[in-house]
Amino acid sequence: MTQTLPPLTTEPAALSVAGAGLLQYEVGPVLIGAGADATVVIVTPGDNVGGSGVQDSAKVLLHGDFGPALHPRFEFQGALPVHLFVRLGQGCLPLGTARCRASAPAHLNHFELELDQPLSRVMLDAVRPVPAPGPVPGVEWVDLVETDPIKALESFVLGWFPAEETKPAEDGSTAGEPGSLPESLAAFHRLARLRPALYRFHDPVLKQPERAHGPLGDRLVFAVWNGASMDWSIPWPSQGPDEADPPVWHTEDPDDADPETILEEEPMSRFLLQFTLFQAQIAAPYHARTYSTPTARLDALWNMLRPVPLSPFLPTYEAEKFFVAPGLLAMVSSDENETVVSFGALHRGTLTPLLAHGFHWFQFDG
Repeated sequence: MTQTLPPLTTEPAALSVAGAGLLQYEVGPVLIGAGADATVVIVTPGDNVGGSGVQDSAKVLLHGDFGPALHPRFEFQGALPVHLFVRLGQGCLPLGTARCRASAPAHLNHFELELDQPLSRVMLDAVRPVPAPGPVPGVEWVDLVETDPIKALESFVLGWFPAEETKPAEDGSTAGEPGSLPESLAAFHRLARLRPALYRFHDPVLKQPERAHGPLGDRLVFAVWNGASMDWSIPWPSQGPDEADPPVWHTEDPDDADPETILEEEPMSRFLLQFTLFQAQIAAPYHARTYSTPTARLDALWNMLRPVPLSPFLPTYEAEKFFVAPGLLAMVSSDENETVVSFGALHRGTLTPLLAHGFHWFQFDG
């Protein structure tokens, strides 16, 4: 059955829903009507990620200088209903009522509204059309993972992360700087100078690795887990046959008297690729994640995704395996019966074809 859009209404009719004593406010492209009965919000259509407008089937963001008169209208679960409309053509399309789920302090000026009834796909495509993705990075680098993981990392990073204006490298070299690091870690830092996004990971690789001591001896901490007491390190000073590509230690609660240290499956060169893929997916602008799904239901995905030949990442937690497609990263956590798949993409349109699989989505930005 073909779905159709609700009839458009005029702007004056939309504003009249606010009731008596109507006051109008223009905040950038957003028109707000404040009356005795309700607050009316009229936004413009388009794919404005993080800006004022429809973000997904349930979320609408508002940004701007709203002033003290409007802030009470957008308090968390405020008393008056909020009616949302989107300008389309010569009229306004009603989206329904919404509640304010998140509001910032007055000086930050942004609000997050959640629709009481999520939009249908037809409605969402009308008010937040999905642009064509355009060129996307390829996956040829996967061919290099087994033979030259650092080259694979370089190829992935240069294709996935955009170039930025960079600062000249600082002079000097210490035990924590590329001049004295194992080649695999030094190569990562050289790459980060070309793509500074590598230093902005949610869980950072340290620009200046730190010396520490653990149950296995002296070590050099090169990455930390943000918000949890975990880090990754290598034996230090590095020596012996593994000097260029040393083993990696994963230490939990490193400040405890007797921290737990686990030897990672992958040596540093391959671990850095694992870590970068994981962080790149977290940092991707668009995401999708399935609910736990019978593993057999995902068979069709394997025709479009290419496995990355690395061991599962964080095996004591989610044990996620990496898969890729052009412009798309995927992490799969599964057992014999149930699987959860999460995706990260650079373009919204790269996710949209996944709708054809009919999965039950926990989050879907496509």
